[in-house]
Amino acid sequence: MTDTPSGGSTEPDDAAPADASPERDEVLGPPRDGLTVGFVPGIMPDKWFSRWDERFGTTTPLTRVALDEGSGVEALRSSAAHMALLRPDDERGRPDATEFHAVRLFEEKPVVVLPVDHVLTLLDEVPVEELAEEFMLQDPTSIPEWADASSTYRAHHPRKLPSMRDTSDGIELVAAGIGLMIVPMSVARHHHRKDLTYRVVEDMPSRPVDLVWLRDDVSDRAPADEEILQEFVGIARGRKASSSRGSSGTAENAHRESGRKKEGPAPVRRKPGRAPSGRTSSTKNRSGKRSRTSSRGKKR
Repeated sequence: MTDTPSGGSTEPDDAAPADASPERDEVLGPPRDGLTVGFVPGIMPDKWFSRWDERFGTTTPLTRVALDEGSGVEALRSSAAHMALLRPDDERGRPDATEFHAVRLFEEKPVVVLPVDHVLTLLDEVPVEELAEEFMLQDPTSIPEWADASSTYRAHHPRKLPSMRDTSDGIELVAAGIGLMIVPMSVARHHHRKDLTYRVVEDMPSRPVDLVWLRDDVSDRAPADEEILQEFVGIARGRKASSSRGSSGTAENAHRESGRKKEGPAPVRRKPGRAPSGRTSSTKNRSGKRSRTSSRGKKR
């Protein structure tokens, strides 16, 4: 998929997706024994994962889990991951504030995916009205702005959606000239193809990306485990290593605490030729100055 000169999102600017670990059958342990973070397609958290490895990898290893579209909440409920990077609008079961904590990380611009020879590629950005007579390979309720703009045309030209398992199938149909798709920009980049491109769609709101995890009163989580989760929240929100909020049990703070114990008071720097501070030496210096002054007076 050919990138366009149009504006991007505020997502992390990693060029490649994070490495994903294969699915595991063993029971997920507490975060303090190793943190497991899932992420849905298109989200590229490698920068955050690398920072975690640098700061806490020796004491709290991080496991990456690539999730299917809309399966972030399910992964948390089934204990497949401690935390999940997801798009709440796309989740099959939207995160409930009574069950989950959620931190908004960034928002993505919606784009329309189309063949490189499509007439709409002449535009830098596509107004949603320009898509009113285009066949979209998705449920109209998932893109209400387009549903409103195209309601009259669709009423006179009804078409049944083809069978699709996921966005990948939809992208294949776009390449075949069957229709178009509106997706977040990172999803369009994830499904890069030389025969496809994308354009930002005007008049459509940005799509949020959240970091989500179970509330401690729901999961009965220990305070030490909550500290680990908060450390990852801080990394995802751009907190620097010097402002880490974790306890001294984490790798970074343990190193800092041990360094403080080894350090002694800083040495006092003195100018060359000056005696150490003390009442006797200072008295001699002052008396010497007075004697020189009085001798000058006698010569006069």
